[in-house]
Amino acid sequence: MKNKNIQKLKTILFGLITLIMFNGCNNSNSSIEQVLKTNDANLISQKRKEIIKSQQEIYNTLSLIDSKLEELNTNSKFPIVETTIIKSNEFQHFVELQGNVKSDQLIIIYPEFSGVLNKIYVKSGEKVVKGQALATIDDGGLKQQLSQLEIAFSLTKTTYERQERLWSQKIGSEIQFLETKSMFEAQKEAIKQVKKQLEKTVIRASFNGTIDNIIAKEGEVVYPGKSNLMILLNMENMYVECNVPERYINTIYKGKNAKVLFPLIDEFLETSIKQAGNFIDPTKRTYKIKLDLPKNNLNIKPNLNAKVSVNDYSNDNALLIKEGFISIDSNNEKYVYKIYSKENKNYASKAIIKTGKNDGNSIEVISGLSLDDEIVVEGMRKLVDNSRVKIINK
Repeated sequence: MKNKNIQKLKTILFGLITLIMFNGCNNSNSSIEQVLKTNDANLISQKRKEIIKSQQEIYNTLSLIDSKLEELNTNSKFPIVETTIIKSNEFQHFVELQGNVKSDQLIIIYPEFSGVLNKIYVKSGEKVVKGQALATIDDGGLKQQLSQLEIAFSLTKTTYERQERLWSQKIGSEIQFLETKSMFEAQKEAIKQVKKQLEKTVIRASFNGTIDNIIAKEGEVVYPGKSNLMILLNMENMYVECNVPERYINTIYKGKNAKVLFPLIDEFLETSIKQAGNFIDPTKRTYKIKLDLPKNNLNIKPNLNAKVSVNDYSNDNALLIKEGFISIDSNNEKYVYKIYSKENKNYASKAIIKTGKNDGNSIEVISGLSLDDEIVVEGMRKLVDNSRVKIINK
């Protein structure tokens, strides 16, 4: 029914225009011949203006007719597009880094004294406290040596004290007093050194922690700096360490929020950077950061791999669009189609934009668009600059 009405309207309007033009042409042809015969330049110029005015009136009439036909035509050839309105949103960008769980209190215990490992007092997995004896090494006769030194030192001490009293009364020779004093000091220092050596025969915990693994066995001969006795670690003070490319030096620093994922155990934690290094590795061009591991019940162990996401940029009022809405022209410039209205008709104009960071789904528009702008999100491939469009939003 609607198409029949359009066809009928077309027929009526076409007849009307034809009639106007026919009458106008008949009248104008005769009058034009008369005007031209006068050879009057002013009169001919005036006639030209009248004809141009008539043409303009016909053009305006045709424009009105075309507009009405376009309004009634359900099969319009204008590109059909979908649009969206630009709104501001909170935007956070994260940098993905590879990290490892570490602890400053993780040590392999080596002996400081060589000898037979006499006794191991702890087991793997056992918690210990600082100063607790973990194992003993055969002292090789140091205790007997100490006992003999202490006996000799007792006599030397008595002699020295007696010589000191006599010398204070100016009795006896100074040489005799100095010799006795020298012997006293030497024996005193010798006892101190032997006691230090004996202390090394007892392996003690240097901090509170857990015995992770006992490597040596009782009865083995152990050597300073060579024989691994056991591993001691503190599970309470672990952290995640990452290498960060130097280009992030102004955006990734102490206090920044971060997310840590442990793929192997499929666990996730939120934390922050507790320390950022001040040294850039000249080979890797990276610096180190350390992230706190908050108290948790997770099965996290030293050297466990971690994926770290550090927040390097935030904007509470970012203009975000999906990357699929953006096209690139021959000048390698990014653009979108922005909708504008003229005489109650919708058009799409090409708008060059500059973009910032993206989060894998949306990208921030830095320039080229404003809040509440309407842009094309579907159908942009069929458009050219300033195309007239028909908007159909689902």
